[in-house]
Amino acid sequence: MKKYLVVFAAAMLLPAMSMKSQTWKESFSYEGRKAWKPEFTVRYYAGFVTEGPSITGGIRIDDKRTLGLMLSQGDTYIDAAPGDILSVSAGLYMRRYFHLGGKDVVAFYSDLSVGAGYVYEVRGKYWTNYETGEKYERIDDSPGDILFVAAWQPGVRFRFWRNLHLFLGPTISTNTIGLHLGIGF
Repeated sequence: MKKYLVVFAAAMLLPAMSMKSQTWKESFSYEGRKAWKPEFTVRYYAGFVTEGPSITGGIRIDDKRTLGLMLSQGDTYIDAAPGDILSVSAGLYMRRYFHLGGKDVVAFYSDLSVGAGYVYEVRGKYWTNYETGEKYERIDDSPGDILFVAAWQPGVRFRFWRNLHLFLGPTISTNTIGLHLGIGF
């Protein structure tokens, strides 16, 4: 299973690496670094069995790209137990904008992130058969487990004032498929 997750992460990062190296050189030159601006987002994602908030903080290196860090909290509900797996994750992300129109009010974007997660609590791990009194373990994850986390969040962004914007779109990650909605500045 982990082999497939590594292949999934490599497939997500390949388009980001295939961009022209000249534009990267310009963005990281002395003149290019003068134009860097901070960019932050707060979002909530919800999907099949997993949901939670996440925040990003990064540097907008030009009008099309942002590089930074992502921190998120996840609550995965396991119906078979029933129980919850609570985790936190952190990783690196890259955002690419595709602007529509001359004023950059509306844009499509694509967020790619890769990192690690940490399971800090498992609720309802055991199920008890009340007829026999036997306990069955129904959740494989345990507190202290380290998880590989990768996500792709494409969507549409609507800018209102300066860089204040709302955004929404689908979420496809190693732990859920669903939607995300957020605000950025």
